[in-house]
Amino acid sequence: MEGKAYHHGDLRRSLIEMGIEVIKQDGEETLSLRKVAAKCGVSNAAPYAHFKNKDEFLMAIQQHIMNLFTVSLEEVYEEHKNTNSLLSMLGKAYVMFFYQNPFYYDFLFSRKNIRINLSMDHSSEIDNPPLAILQKAAVSVFQRADLPKKVIQNKIIAMWALVHGLAAIVILPNTEYDDKWELRIEEIIQSISIPYQTAKEK
Repeated sequence: MEGKAYHHGDLRRSLIEMGIEVIKQDGEETLSLRKVAAKCGVSNAAPYAHFKNKDEFLMAIQQHIMNLFTVSLEEVYEEHKNTNSLLSMLGKAYVMFFYQNPFYYDFLFSRKNIRINLSMDHSSEIDNPPLAILQKAAVSVFQRADLPKKVIQNKIIAMWALVHGLAAIVILPNTEYDDKWELRIEEIIQSISIPYQTAKEK
């Protein structure tokens, strides 16, 4: 099949984006490099210049989604890093990313290779960059309150559990709610926000 003229980098991205559409419409079990090539209008051999096999293709899709997620949180971090609303705005961005892209949540967290490292002694920047952004933000906020390391770790886990669980709720197709999620996410997060704690916790 004669395909469209792509620049080298553009074809790789187009294949990944088409792979996402195939999985959304027909399920991961139907995905093949041949099928994606046909939908992109390129030869059956073209994808193999970028991916060795289906497993590598799926890993590239995972990385693509993770990069989009990371960028969305980085933008919010840079905008609000010097404000008191940093944590709540990051939490809102976390939830809204998946609310606007439910497939991304299901795909990312169904991967057996995804890593969730909550240790305070090990950076998760490589394992899970979005979680690393939340950790960095939380540490910067809670250290100003002079909290012990263990307390800060507990709060990071609680904060992540809050936004991750809320994301899982808002993407459920049969969840009934009497308002638009996008109008209430920040309010919900703030209603059970993790405040600065007193010395009693030390």
